[in-house]
Amino acid sequence: MKPWQHGYDIDFLKDIEKEYGHYNSFTLSPFAQFKKNNIAEGLHKGTLQQLNEETFVNVFIAKSPSDITMHGDTVIARKIKGDITIRNMTGDFPVLETFLNDKKEDNTVFGTVKNNIWLYVWAEEILTNAIAKSCGFDLVGPKITTFGEMYNIYYYGSPREFPELDKAEYESIKKIGDVDLSIIESISNKIDTLPAFTNHYSNYNKDKSWSALSLRGYTDDPSFITKPIEMSKKWKEEHKNEKFELQDTPLYEHFPEIRDLIKPYGNDVHRVRFMQLKPGGGELERHTDQVDPDSGGSLSKLARLHFPIQTNPQMTFNVWHTDGDCRVRHMKIGECWFLDTRKPHRAINEGTTNRTHLVVDLITEKCLNELIIG
Repeated sequence: MKPWQHGYDIDFLKDIEKEYGHYNSFTLSPFAQFKKNNIAEGLHKGTLQQLNEETFVNVFIAKSPSDITMHGDTVIARKIKGDITIRNMTGDFPVLETFLNDKKEDNTVFGTVKNNIWLYVWAEEILTNAIAKSCGFDLVGPKITTFGEMYNIYYYGSPREFPELDKAEYESIKKIGDVDLSIIESISNKIDTLPAFTNHYSNYNKDKSWSALSLRGYTDDPSFITKPIEMSKKWKEEHKNEKFELQDTPLYEHFPEIRDLIKPYGNDVHRVRFMQLKPGGGELERHTDQVDPDSGGSLSKLARLHFPIQTNPQMTFNVWHTDGDCRVRHMKIGECWFLDTRKPHRAINEGTTNRTHLVVDLITEKCLNELIIG
């Protein structure tokens, strides 16, 4: 028997793991799955409770204060010492509902004077969200992992004050304007003169179908599409003697009309890139971009705007909103769209032509923030 089993028979742990099949179906990474090792740990520490043959919950008591974040440094709530957290619920839904109703007022089980309870459920799991609401829990907000998984965080207990966030933090994708079609046509007519696009380094770039070129980036080389702050420790160590500075590339000189296109949305422009997705099923798989701490549509954050240059009717864009709802959008030529890449998103090109977008990152000023939240 291995140490991680904590004395529990492997077949016993596997049987419980089977009960977590539905729960694990909402995961996008091995780190979020509730597997044999997690079960053994929970049983060993006494946090994992078995309610009946098929129903389990994991219950913790906070030993110290801690922030609950939507993503990155976006704090939506704060736990205090003694707060209860219930998560990893699986099994019979009526049994779970009875458990939650009982634990709201049963002070003896957790040994607290008043049960202040935080409840984590998958945002996309309809029944557990319905149970949380029927039991009197209040939705505080979402928790979005770097892998694109989404939890809803609920609270029940003594009154708490929660941070008041900029409304833009709750936007995922939004059309914010129409643009001059003659400018788009002018840009599109020159797309074929561009050098070869650089394959994007993302792990979610399925079959290397997504590529880009820089008009403004962190070197003067249009093929350098990287933002150094987003890269791994290994990459940073390998490039520690190189200087990276935000600047225009020579390619930008061939597209002077782009400056007029961007101007209504802000003055502090960071990266400007052409981003292309191949036809015939080219896909950027569901993911989030949370490695850039500056991202977002709140004031002074770095907003991302999409200007479609070339597209087709079979091009779709999926974005998961903060309520867990998947929104399907088709960005049309002549439109400007805001996208919060910290939220899960996916692009699929089922058409026969390339999808090429002009993608601009710029600091969110008041005028842009109002368009995002308006």
